[in-house]
Amino acid sequence: MSIQTVLGYLAPLARQMRTSILPDGGDPALLFNSIVEAGYLVAAADGTVDDTELETLKSAVKTLTDGEIASGDIDMLMEDLIDLRKSEGEAARCKLVGQTLAASNASEEGICLAAAIAYVSGGLSASELAVMEKIAAAARISSATLATIATSVRNEIARRSAALDRPS
Repeated sequence: MSIQTVLGYLAPLARQMRTSILPDGGDPALLFNSIVEAGYLVAAADGTVDDTELETLKSAVKTLTDGEIASGDIDMLMEDLIDLRKSEGEAARCKLVGQTLAASNASEEGICLAAAIAYVSGGLSASELAVMEKIAAAARISSATLATIATSVRNEIARRSAALDRPS
């Protein structure tokens, strides 16, 4: 899966997030960080974040913020996410991210980003799915809904990828 294909999928999601999901009084920075962290936690599930996952995640941040965050700030965000996972552990971070997504009415959006990051590099692995399940549980997303979201993301990215591969 190409990075551009995944970003094409994320662009409408980003527009929706900027306009409609944050409840009154919610903290947009906390929501943004939680959505990005969901993607990071899935990318790091196998113990390493490969270059494709990292580039996709950084590009997703640019897409989600409509390009308003500088590359240096995105790099610092990634470093912060690495440090948080190391200091607090994956399970604790998954729980907090899921709870924040649920409180912000953004559970499905966070899981969509996480799934998109997983599919960009070799598909959804067992370890990535396990992390998504932890986040989903804390976000009050059922296993059935998680499966539906993951399948929808996979299918939409595959559809977009096939459309890009067709000769004009």
